Amino acid sequence: MKSETSSRMWLRVALGVFGVFLSAQASWILLAERYPIVRIGLPADAKAAVTAFVERGRVKQAASFAVVRGDLWAESAFTCAGRLWMDQAMDLNPGDKSGLEPLNALTQALRYSPHRGDVWLMFAALADQYKWPGYQPAALLKMSYYTAPNELAWFPLRLSVSLRIKAVMEDAELQEMVGRDISLILIRAPALKPLLAAAYGAASPPGRALVQRVVAETDPGYLKTIRAAYP
Repeated sequence: MKSETSSRMWLRVALGVFGVFLSAQASWILLAERYPIVRIGLPADAKAAVTAFVERGRVKQAASFAVVRGDLWAESAFTCAGRLWMDQAMDLNPGDKSGLEPLNALTQALRYSPHRGDVWLMFAALADQYKWPGYQPAALLKMSYYTAPNELAWFPLRLSVSLRIKAVMEDAELQEMVGRDISLILIRAPALKPLLAAAYGAASPPGRALVQRVVAETDPGYLKTIRAAYP
């Protein structure tokens, strides 16, 4: 009887300690909300990227304080999204320290929120620009497709990245995914056609060939339009 009473006492103590631990952890994570930040998504253009950059310091502080909040690390990475609209012809040094901040934020975001398709997309775009060693843009891009195949708002950026990367055009599965994005824009989101045309204009020769093939099958009349705009 005494042994049973002792066991119950230790169980209560253990449950009490565990409850205190959970309460402390929840308080610690939620305290990050004390930073007055605006929620930031993956910027769709350079203007939105500039707006996001304004919140850079506060978002980074909140993410660093909370540590395990993948959503805050994602937002911290998005405040660095202005680099996505840098001149693609610009020669970026893989060792450039300006790329370390977004790299850290992206890896932390995916460590705690691996389901974020927008983070995978930005990772692929910046890995391509900075040529970060050990990271393959095509593989990162494929994860964006796996985790967020139907987010129309991300299609223009995803196409812009996809159509530039040589390895994408050498991967049959990725080609199919890219072709699906193009078809969906033509069929379901014609308002995004100008952005598709812009991605076509900046694409590699194999990327242009893929766009031409898909557009010819889906909307032959539009093929003349993009060819005229970007001969």
